[in-house]
Amino acid sequence: MIKKPSIEENIKINYETLWKAIIRPPRDEYFLDELGPPTFKLLSKIYHRKDYTILNEQGYKLKLSFIEPDPKFRPKETMPVIIYLHANSSCRIEGLEMKNIILANNINLCVFDFAGSGQSEGEYISLGYYEQSDTKVVIDFIEKLPGVGKIALWGRSMGAATALLYAGLDKRISCICVDSPFADFRRLAKEMCLNISKIPGFLIEIAISFIGKTVKNKNGTDINKIKPIKCVPNIHIPGLFVHAEKDELVPFQHSVDLCELYDGERKLLSCDGGHNSKRPKFILNEIIKFFCKNLAFLNEDNENIIVFNDLNDNNENKKKDENKKKIKRSDSGFDQL
Repeated sequence: MIKKPSIEENIKINYETLWKAIIRPPRDEYFLDELGPPTFKLLSKIYHRKDYTILNEQGYKLKLSFIEPDPKFRPKETMPVIIYLHANSSCRIEGLEMKNIILANNINLCVFDFAGSGQSEGEYISLGYYEQSDTKVVIDFIEKLPGVGKIALWGRSMGAATALLYAGLDKRISCICVDSPFADFRRLAKEMCLNISKIPGFLIEIAISFIGKTVKNKNGTDINKIKPIKCVPNIHIPGLFVHAEKDELVPFQHSVDLCELYDGERKLLSCDGGHNSKRPKFILNEIIKFFCKNLAFLNEDNENIIVFNDLNDNNENKKKDENKKKIKRSDSGFDQL
């Protein structure tokens, strides 16, 4: 008969699993050619992707890509840009999956790898704690590029939490879209322990405290300060929340609570599926309309907005599986944050 692990053994096993899930999930590695061709054609217009390397506040090199139309196809001198903030076990390729619909609406796109992710330097991530400063240095960099106008953030999971943690601190941001954000990391950690780990309920608080100390010793992250719910009352710009009703990792209630306290104009969209489910077209179209409304000068009827039904996904330069990345799962069984 196989002996069941003792409570102490379960705590030890899950302790290692949990702290790694917070700051060192599997790294989403890729080759540069997976970003696609640096020059491509979309709806009869030529676009260019320029890749940059910048330093964050900790001195790590961040890899960044900026996509805009060729000067002769530029509709106006100054154009808005969306900065995409990826999830924890992901990279900038995640944001490139939306490039066609963004570019088709005369909005430029910036994608980058947070420190500790993709091709950027750094050993650890921090679920928004340091990613806020990465977002700042990216904005500092792209606002100096020629022809950059209004700036918006679009984040998913860890990226969404980062957007909420930072948006109220930077007046350069015009609007944000946040997909599957968590309200308070300590609250989320408790829910994860209860739902996924085998740590007994009465020991969860103790376990999280120990995990918090380990995380802080590893990279200085204070998990008690990763609380987007404390930041949303100070965000006064338009915000669009998106969350799957059956999200198995970050419960839907997190977005409900965040939206309720959000100070700016806000809207919450729900959809079927789980945390990493592909978002349906109607959700993606609402997101594009939101950005067009707040970044471009369009009338209330959203005239001239290109939505997914209008865009030919099989455009002439699209390669099979271009910019498609399988969503990875961490060794612990946790989905992407």
